[in-house]
Amino acid sequence: MSFKISMFSGSTDLDDALTLLAQTAMGLPRDSNRLTLEQAHEHYCSGEGYNQLLRTAERFKIDPETLPERQQLDRLFRDELLSRKALQTHAARNVYNSGKVALWQALWEPFKDKLLPNQTLLQTMAHMTALNTSAAGGDVQTCVDWLLQQLKAMDFSVETLTNKGQAPILFARRAAMGMQGHLVLYGHYDTVKPQPERWDTDPLKLTLKNNRLYGCGIGDNKGALAVRLQTIAGMDKAPALTWIIQGEEEIASPFAHQQFPSLLSGVKATLWLEETGYHDNEGTQRLLARVIGNEQEGDLPPDRALWPLIDSLAQDAALWKVGYRVESRSLNKAFFQNGCPFNKQLPTGARYLAIGINDPRSGIHKPNESIPAWTIRLHQRQLATVFEWINRIAAGE
Repeated sequence: MSFKISMFSGSTDLDDALTLLAQTAMGLPRDSNRLTLEQAHEHYCSGEGYNQLLRTAERFKIDPETLPERQQLDRLFRDELLSRKALQTHAARNVYNSGKVALWQALWEPFKDKLLPNQTLLQTMAHMTALNTSAAGGDVQTCVDWLLQQLKAMDFSVETLTNKGQAPILFARRAAMGMQGHLVLYGHYDTVKPQPERWDTDPLKLTLKNNRLYGCGIGDNKGALAVRLQTIAGMDKAPALTWIIQGEEEIASPFAHQQFPSLLSGVKATLWLEETGYHDNEGTQRLLARVIGNEQEGDLPPDRALWPLIDSLAQDAALWKVGYRVESRSLNKAFFQNGCPFNKQLPTGARYLAIGINDPRSGIHKPNESIPAWTIRLHQRQLATVFEWINRIAAGE
């Protein structure tokens, strides 16, 4: 698919891009409304706003020389404001003009690849979204075959567990590649039943609107699954990985509850990574980190080894100008009577982490399910941070 904000087509694309950049550069709340061009002009061309723009370029290792000088930027904004005013006066459609193109290229182009997912990842998300993997859907086996192909291309050995009438479980393992330690990942490919009549967009077509990606299952769990597949595929170093992906979470995981106890029995890992995680509406990241205690202890706070990872993840979030908070609990899955089969198998002493791409507006299991586009690049960076921490811990640092 074509990710509209990464291409040039009109005024709303430019305004969305300038809003996303301002949120990252100046720490504007992530749930703030789209900036008007006048507001963007005021933000970027003030002395403090321009300095924040330069500091943002430095944070993301972008050469400040690629950005326009403040006076030049002010002139670009004024040209576009004048152009829009003229078009409104003459009731014309504001689509293409040289001022808009110049502002887009000068201000947005240097940042876009740092802040938005690439086309390969978007195509992966679009492919997964197009498959109806609900319990009554017809694309479960197609999705399993595709996931199997992706995992094998990444040199995973994969065991496919099947049982008549139940969705397959993929149990994938890969030896360490230039790093020490072991990470266990969990995910699922099934979704709730798409209900097109209740959606504003096609639930089986990945759609961008107002800096959010919409599609059935994009928040639970196809979006995060796609991000992790593409990110890990692009890494040349990694700890040992065990990845368990099931297909019945939305119907209470009957097959997983049968199989996970034997699959995960005796597995020892440096870290156990949940299927996804959340940000608050304004951007604050919820870092769910805990150590599994015994039956009497329950969830324990992060141990001494986990805190350096939390600090590093917080530093990653700060690049996007968002804060964080630590909660010593699991991802909320209380709506399943028997609980989460992954969480139920975590051994005493296991270190657990939940980070991801969702926010409260994601509306999982509901019509118009979505994810904020800005969280994707941050999650990719944090996966690399997790890998580096696992390597250090396993090496005894």
